[in-house]
Amino acid sequence: MPASIDYRLLVSAPTNKSEIMPLLTATGQTQQALFQAARATRQAAGVDTVTLRGVIEISNYCQKSCGYCAIRPQNQTMDRYRMDANAILAIAEQIVAEGIATVFLQSGQDPKSDPIVFEAIPRIRRLGVGILLNLGEKSHDTYNRYAALGAESYILKFETSDADIYQQIVGTSLAKRLECAQAIRRAPMKLGTGNIIGLPGQTLDTLAEDILLAQQLAPAFVSSSPFIPNEHTPLESLGVGDINLTLNSIAICRLLFPSALIPAVSALEKIVKGGQRMGLDAGANVLTINFTPKDLRDQYAIYSTSRFVVSLDHARATVASAALQIQPAH
Repeated sequence: MPASIDYRLLVSAPTNKSEIMPLLTATGQTQQALFQAARATRQAAGVDTVTLRGVIEISNYCQKSCGYCAIRPQNQTMDRYRMDANAILAIAEQIVAEGIATVFLQSGQDPKSDPIVFEAIPRIRRLGVGILLNLGEKSHDTYNRYAALGAESYILKFETSDADIYQQIVGTSLAKRLECAQAIRRAPMKLGTGNIIGLPGQTLDTLAEDILLAQQLAPAFVSSSPFIPNEHTPLESLGVGDINLTLNSIAICRLLFPSALIPAVSALEKIVKGGQRMGLDAGANVLTINFTPKDLRDQYAIYSTSRFVVSLDHARATVASAALQIQPAH
């Protein structure tokens, strides 16, 4: 094992950037020790089963002009859609029928979807499942209403902790994003957040700062996702994010957030076959199953038109291959 890595850091949470940075670049035996420590931490925290979530991508309209995302309004090649509450409820019933305990509503930042979501939330709650939202930046009143109607959790990734990189790629301020994250917590809803690895301008230093920012936000869910180049975007010519940096970031987050829900995102599988299994081996404990109807799902091109779509069979096989169990719905 390289002398530059203190082995004790692999069995306890790093406390500062100088301890995080060498773990981000861990390879070989050092990386495997990091993953082993992450799995041990997950087990000790009692979150060693895999939580399944069923996602419905309810709208591909978006106000944001993020340079990595094809549902940006500048993309004129895409057919746009917005589901109504009845369609959302019908799919939610399918999710419940499969024994999945969380219905995950995701969309671009689409203000016209808010009344639909307000109608859908209490109807989904009556099915006896939890509701997770990922709908972008909203007003404090909107977050409060989501919570009052029964939404329990909300994902708002900060993408990068570097304010300049964020402004350049997203076109709005990181400060506004973080203000919304705090409003979600005050609503109150459980906060999910995280970063993208492989954005232009990132360094090991900024990736370590990402982890420290997540720590400041104290989320219930935290994720690291590799960048995927997307057609019809300003960043379409970039390469994919580094999978080892992503896996190491997942493992470090497990050490720092022992009880958190940490997803093995579908982008891992897009990069390499078995990538989500690798995410579970690095300490993740969540898989998201896509229930969006295919004709609409193909238009929700957040990870390119050839994104990997997670099926229930794939999720079950991935969990079994990692010698883990699925968290019972009830």
